[in-house]
Amino acid sequence: MTRLRPVVRAIAAVAIALAATFAIGCRARENKSEQDSAQGIVDMELMAFLSEARALHHQANLKEESNDLPGATAAMQRLVSARRPHAGKTTPEVEEVLADAYARLAELQLRQGALEAAAEAVKNGLAHAPEPTYFRGHLIEIEGLVEEARAAGLADAGKPEEAALAREKAIQLLEQVVRIQDQVIQRSLAARDAGATEGAR
Repeated sequence: MTRLRPVVRAIAAVAIALAATFAIGCRARENKSEQDSAQGIVDMELMAFLSEARALHHQANLKEESNDLPGATAAMQRLVSARRPHAGKTTPEVEEVLADAYARLAELQLRQGALEAAAEAVKNGLAHAPEPTYFRGHLIEIEGLVEEARAAGLADAGKPEEAALAREKAIQLLEQVVRIQDQVIQRSLAARDAGATEGAR
């Protein structure tokens, strides 16, 4: 799992960068009207949140590189507790950042053997990713790893029947991940094909 971390960090960085690009694009469409000026303020709030998220991910990276997993965990806890833009509204970019942060938080807690805390982080993260997206799939993947670790602990404790149940749950969760990510791929391919068809007209 440690070897996968750079890939996950890279994906998270891309997701945050895409959200930042979206926000900048919104700013570029501003005009001098009062309504558009207000929208510019909202975009600045979003950009500030994304910048804060990137900083905390970088901080967690540095902590991980120093084998300071509690420090990396604390950075992610700060992110999921950070002040959010668009108060009272659901913003896709913010929801994706939070879902990803909860996944990383759960993974860090899992690596420290805090299974219950990791399971709770996954649960909180799923609230920010209700639809079949990469982020939801990744959270459920971590949930499967939590159950895998739970199965190993139960087996070591001499509880083979409970271990078997946890192992089966892990298998089912990981199968769910496969289905979700397949949906994501199929939806992306369909959108690309539709775009190509539209462009050919």
